[in-house]
Amino acid sequence: MKRLTKVLYALTFLAVCAGALAFLQRFTQAESAFLYPTWETGAVVTASGAETPFDPAVLPPELEEGEWYRYALTLPEGRANGTLLIFETTGLDAAVFLDGAELWYSAVSQPPETANQSQAQIALPAGGGEALTIDLRPLSDTAIVPPLLRLSTDPTDQAGTIAYANYYGLSAGASALAAVLLWGLFLLGLAHGKRNWPLLLPTLAAALLTVHRLAVGYGAYFLPQALQGPISSPWLEGLTALALAAYLLLHRERAFWKALGLAAAWSAGALVLAALVSHLRGGYAAQYLTYLAAQLQAGVWSGTLYWLIWWLVLVCAALSAWDLARSIVRAQGAAQTLALKNQLIMDNYRSMEDKLRESARLRHGFSAQVAALDAAVQARDWAGVERYMAAWKQDTNQELARFTEHIAVNAILQDAAGRAKAAGIVFEVVVMLPKSLPIPDEDLCALLINLLDNALEGAERTPEGREKIIRFRMRVDGEFVPILCENTFDGHVETDESGAVKTTKADSASHGFGMAQMRAVVEKYDSVLSVSWTDEWFTVQTAPQFPENR
Repeated sequence: MKRLTKVLYALTFLAVCAGALAFLQRFTQAESAFLYPTWETGAVVTASGAETPFDPAVLPPELEEGEWYRYALTLPEGRANGTLLIFETTGLDAAVFLDGAELWYSAVSQPPETANQSQAQIALPAGGGEALTIDLRPLSDTAIVPPLLRLSTDPTDQAGTIAYANYYGLSAGASALAAVLLWGLFLLGLAHGKRNWPLLLPTLAAALLTVHRLAVGYGAYFLPQALQGPISSPWLEGLTALALAAYLLLHRERAFWKALGLAAAWSAGALVLAALVSHLRGGYAAQYLTYLAAQLQAGVWSGTLYWLIWWLVLVCAALSAWDLARSIVRAQGAAQTLALKNQLIMDNYRSMEDKLRESARLRHGFSAQVAALDAAVQARDWAGVERYMAAWKQDTNQELARFTEHIAVNAILQDAAGRAKAAGIVFEVVVMLPKSLPIPDEDLCALLINLLDNALEGAERTPEGREKIIRFRMRVDGEFVPILCENTFDGHVETDESGAVKTTKADSASHGFGMAQMRAVVEKYDSVLSVSWTDEWFTVQTAPQFPENR
């Protein structure tokens, strides 16, 4: 399931990247600005009005005195208002008719040693399907017959020029990159169990900044009118600023604002230096900064506000990337530390297990020691009696309290009991377990060690004047192993946005894994970890189920 979730995260990230590229691609490539309609019929018209048709795709026949050419076609459907009919007119006497009504007329002679200097640009109304007819008579041998017709709303091909030199492209591309980066950071955090919802705010701000900037600039050349209108609206710029302001208000960490202040100082220094160099070299940057200053004096804030938001988006993206990378590295380091700690605990458990076996061996020799002591008494060897008693006391002191026949659980409880005694904590234990359980010792150790570690830590925080107590209960009940651990504490509990208990240690990035590890163990055995507390007591309960009965 987790692998599938990560795959879905990756696919979502790639989908957003593809969408961003598809949007930006519209501003780097322009479709042809011209539509070339094809002549459908051609004819030679005499002075009497008689027509002799010919193929318009071949060279026209020679004209006699008083004759002219007539070319006709049907205009394409869906023509936008403002579409221009364009063709060369040098050396032609031509008249244009639309559905039989004369639309335009011109007679242009060709000056000596020139060619194709005159061009007609005739505005056509919106529509389509009309009959377009041109009657023309060549005035020179270099006249273009039939004329090459073009339909266009952009006769100078400004869209093609802008696509290669977009004034807004660099800043919009940078904000688009920031949006993709922030979205990737959000998904990466989810993949590592960190739900950083506020990160969606600068992601939204970066995305809005990108589309609004391009739409306001030259969106009319590249975007459909139905889309260009809404995303160039001024309210979109306000929404961008609002999203970024909300993100900054949610970030109250001193480290974040310190880093933001340092970034602002370095950026201001770099801007001053760049402006100085540009001024000395007569560059554009100094002129543009002067233009922004003049706008501010005139009460126009839009230009400066855009660059301020743009800078904040990029800096927030960089800081978020750094913060997430650092937290992931810390989490991985903490996980490795926790694994090493568990390994050391398991080694300690094995050592205690060996000590228990040695203690059992010593108890097994108890009868032999009693017999030797009795012999020394019978012989009135008081020095020997004293030696036997001293050795016996030493062996007795070395023996640990025995809580249960289960060796692993007993070793863990003995270790916790020793630590509780050293800390002045009353450790009350009631355990009723057989010598072995179907649950592996590794899982029992991970669960109980973390449980008792948290209980010891909480009990040590019990305020002065109150008794420090830990109560631990564990038994077998049918197919389950109910476990209860409660301890006194100072009543202070921190929770995250989902209500889960957070660690109270100063370096939270390197701690807080014990509770997660306990949950992982009990969920493995179809149980849950129930956590509750009052002002004085902190309680953890669970009941793992035997694996063969699941």
